[in-house]
Amino acid sequence: MNGASDRSRQRLRAGLPGLALLALLLLAWLVYWPGRRGSFLFDDYSNLAPLGDYGPIHQLWKAVAFITSGFAGPTGRPLALASFLLDARNWPASAEPFKLTNVAVHLLCGLVLAGLLRALSRVLGAAPRRAAWVGVLGAGLWLLDPFWVSTTLYVVQRMAMLAALFGLAGLWGYVRGRELLARGRPRAGYLLMSISLGLGTLLATLSKENGALVPLLAWVLEACVLQPRLEPPRRAGLRAWKALFLGLPTLVVAGYLLRWVPGLWSGFTGGRGFSSWQRLLSETRILWTYLGDIWLPRAHDGGLFHDDVVVSTGWLHPWTTLPAAAGLLLLGLLGWRARRAGQPAWVAASAALMFFFAGHVLESTWLQLELVFEHRNYLPAALMFWPLAWLAVPESLPGPAPRPPLCRPSRRWVGAGALALLALFALQTARRAAEWGAPFQQALVWAREHPDSPRAQAYLANFWRQAGNDTQAQSLLDAALRLHPHDLVLLINRAGVACDQGQAPAGLRESLLAAAAHAQLGNNVVQYQVGRLISGLSDCSAFGPGFRADLVAAALRSPQAEQPAVRRELLRSQARLALARGDAQTAYALDLQALRLPGLPPGARLVAAAELGAAGHPAMALRLLDAVASPLGHVGGWSMGSLHALWLRHVGFYRDSELHMRRVLRRQIAARAQAAGPGVAGRRTLAPSAPPSRAAAPGGTRP
Repeated sequence: MNGASDRSRQRLRAGLPGLALLALLLLAWLVYWPGRRGSFLFDDYSNLAPLGDYGPIHQLWKAVAFITSGFAGPTGRPLALASFLLDARNWPASAEPFKLTNVAVHLLCGLVLAGLLRALSRVLGAAPRRAAWVGVLGAGLWLLDPFWVSTTLYVVQRMAMLAALFGLAGLWGYVRGRELLARGRPRAGYLLMSISLGLGTLLATLSKENGALVPLLAWVLEACVLQPRLEPPRRAGLRAWKALFLGLPTLVVAGYLLRWVPGLWSGFTGGRGFSSWQRLLSETRILWTYLGDIWLPRAHDGGLFHDDVVVSTGWLHPWTTLPAAAGLLLLGLLGWRARRAGQPAWVAASAALMFFFAGHVLESTWLQLELVFEHRNYLPAALMFWPLAWLAVPESLPGPAPRPPLCRPSRRWVGAGALALLALFALQTARRAAEWGAPFQQALVWAREHPDSPRAQAYLANFWRQAGNDTQAQSLLDAALRLHPHDLVLLINRAGVACDQGQAPAGLRESLLAAAAHAQLGNNVVQYQVGRLISGLSDCSAFGPGFRADLVAAALRSPQAEQPAVRRELLRSQARLALARGDAQTAYALDLQALRLPGLPPGARLVAAAELGAAGHPAMALRLLDAVASPLGHVGGWSMGSLHALWLRHVGFYRDSELHMRRVLRRQIAARAQAAGPGVAGRRTLAPSAPPSRAAAPGGTRP
């Protein structure tokens, strides 16, 4: 009887870590629950709008067309786009199912992370029960960290989350495979290692490009944890395997980074307000900010606006740049040396630090990306709480009855601190999630926390305008413009308020023209903003007649307007303005000039022809289609944009759209000729049906 009772207690104790993990997952779901009521934000619209490009997605060809429509990175991130089909198959759509799926992905990441930390703890010599508790506590702290609210509840950042999920799963399988290899099971070990790391890297990269770092992260685990403790019977085979599966992919990433190294001394900006060298210097300070935000559950929300970050223009400008760089170097050296320490806690700390630095190689060095985004830490910080969990969980868990792992007196203060941090993380995450579920409140918080951010002030001003409070919006924007008089975002939003009021303040017209002439139009976001300004002034009288034409003319004087894609968009804007004032001949000439520039998107000529037809000029629209050859015959390459165009060509989308348009245009021409007969005076005809249009990525017009 006693034996059966002892076995029951042992089974119960063995199952406690799993129950604790389930409780933490449930707690995470509950604290994120209020955030489901939030709205879509910024990049959500451009990435998700193609859901409605071809009508409801109920056919395979439409699903493939959406999955290949990505433009967010070199890969197009098709796997992440495919996951959005779980939430909606048309556009516009509700944000709630997207956000709930994001939370579910976050929970899956925590579950996989617990397995990885448990496997790594076993390699460090922890008993099975202790390793399980270390995995649960380390993953729980990461799971509830309030720093991930802006990643989890910003729908489009599912890309970063899926990359982390597949990357962590691949690393977990890799560690398990190394254990099999060390036990003398080479066939099973190499098979599991190869499949896990190969498939994990592929799926992670197809979700977001930083998934290509998974082999480098595996090399970090190998150097810090696995190699000194898991010796295989035959080292030569493992060396060859690592050269192929770890070394070669890492060299590819290094080659990609080296390709952009000349920008460090050439002053390359890539349309940003800083050079590559200035970005590299600034990131030394930003990485310390990331570390502070990961560990310290501060009251601020952080949010998405970080354009108030001071750019480092030299080692002492600001003065914190040099100490930050020296501190990172010292921290890296200490972390690398700690991998040789005899204490497992130091080894865990070494792995966590090296993993963090390696995970930032792509997004926090000299590639010309935005300076700061919280989601960049989602995968790199995965091991961050492993050392604390190792210290908090005792080496043995004795006693006749189930006990929590934090019971050993010598570790009690560490365990109490870890549990307190866990509770504080949960409270702060719940508070931040509630703010994300209330968009107006969120905008107020972001504007208050980032008073020097033009984007944060403009975002709040938009809410005041939507509420009909133009006075409050004007006051907010005017105050921000006094600090940032040339900021394009602020000027665009101030122009919107002026249009609402029917009166523009002195100097705003000239400031807008100057901003358009000096805008970094090679940057997709800036180009989108200028296009938004031009189209948004269609019914505005505050700036006088002809202002939109003056604005486009000013933008055409920008040096970056010589780029074909930029110039094409500006010429097309001029063509639309000409059509609006009834000058079809000028519109036709401008469209012809724009469409003959290099790099024509496949559907641009159809859109231009549809606009001419809609304005009542079907013969001119047909002439434009005949004058500009379709670029489909020259589509090639392996970029996602090329694959998207090739797929639509394969299913006949462009062909069918053009045939349909030509039929409609000819019917209009025939109807007009008939209407011009005796007794009928040039009756107005219906406009041709345009091909299904897609919300173009800033910088290109695609159907």
